[in-house]
Amino acid sequence: MDGRNLTFVGIATWVVVVIITVGWEIRSRAFLLTPSGLAWAALMVAFLVFFIAATWAECPPLKRIILCALQTFAALGAMALMTRGDKMEPILLVIIAGELGSLPFLPAMGWLAAQTAAFIFLIRGGGGVIPFTLAYLVFQLFAYFAVQIAHREAHARQELAETHAELRVTSGLLDISSRTEERLRIARELHDLVGHHLAALSLNLEVASHLTSGEAKESVEKSQAITKKLLTDVREVVSRLREDEPVDLTAAVGALRDVIATPALHLDVGNVAVTDSAIAQIALRTVQEIVTNAVRHSGARNLWLRLASVDHTLEIDARDDGSGTDQIQFGNGLRGIRERVEAVNGSMEVSSMRGAGFSVKVMLPIEA
Repeated sequence: MDGRNLTFVGIATWVVVVIITVGWEIRSRAFLLTPSGLAWAALMVAFLVFFIAATWAECPPLKRIILCALQTFAALGAMALMTRGDKMEPILLVIIAGELGSLPFLPAMGWLAAQTAAFIFLIRGGGGVIPFTLAYLVFQLFAYFAVQIAHREAHARQELAETHAELRVTSGLLDISSRTEERLRIARELHDLVGHHLAALSLNLEVASHLTSGEAKESVEKSQAITKKLLTDVREVVSRLREDEPVDLTAAVGALRDVIATPALHLDVGNVAVTDSAIAQIALRTVQEIVTNAVRHSGARNLWLRLASVDHTLEIDARDDGSGTDQIQFGNGLRGIRERVEAVNGSMEVSSMRGAGFSVKVMLPIEA
């Protein structure tokens, strides 16, 4: 589930709880201006601050758990301070249950059981304890499982997008590899079969030119000249076939747009042709890793990717609007990109800042 959606729903619920409670207390004029009332207001504000901090931006798991615990204490504290029997604060426990959707089943159930036990303790002596307890327990379970299902679906979509991206890039790499291998096979066939036979024919015609005379010798010499010219042409064709064919990266990179839903992929790819197949493969692998990292880790809504060839150099410039980080850690993916790029005398720059997204700039020689 998108953390921002959960945040908006939680804030709206908090606002409803506060408005209803304040409306009741304004009519009674008995609570809000007392020390207990001011403490209640402070705990409600603290709950909102902790909630927004835990759900608005990408929050580390341990920090999120701590913030959820603080929300639980704030909600229970506000509930304890409220003197009215018909309390609205237990609704805040349902919000917390939704936040626990990312936790495994057993820890989450233990947390909900502890919240419910505290709820029973705080409303003890009031009428309808069992119905209220069962109702709020069911609400908490519903919120937990609903958010957990949303998390699982989002994770499944993420894995599917990563797999599609890898398949598209792998398809492009196979196409490059198969074309290169086919050209080399044809070049070898021409050189080994046609070339050798023409060379043998030229030698035989050379011998025949010494054994004939008159018009026959003239015909043999013409045939020998044609054979030599044909042999030269075959050798030129073989040489061209052994040269790397320029690889157009536009189609291979553009295919990624169809398989990535989140973040939205904004491509700026001109007619980028790379003459070295090894460089083309490194470029495609780099683009794939950038895209899958954005899908998997960034939490971004948009990814801008630009490919351009400038002064015999292929530039790959990518940036997203994700949460970013102040401490960049190179995992296996980024480390693999750097190793491939440096192996062909390219360069790689990575920059990020918390709240400012993540950017990668790679420069590769168009010819190795």
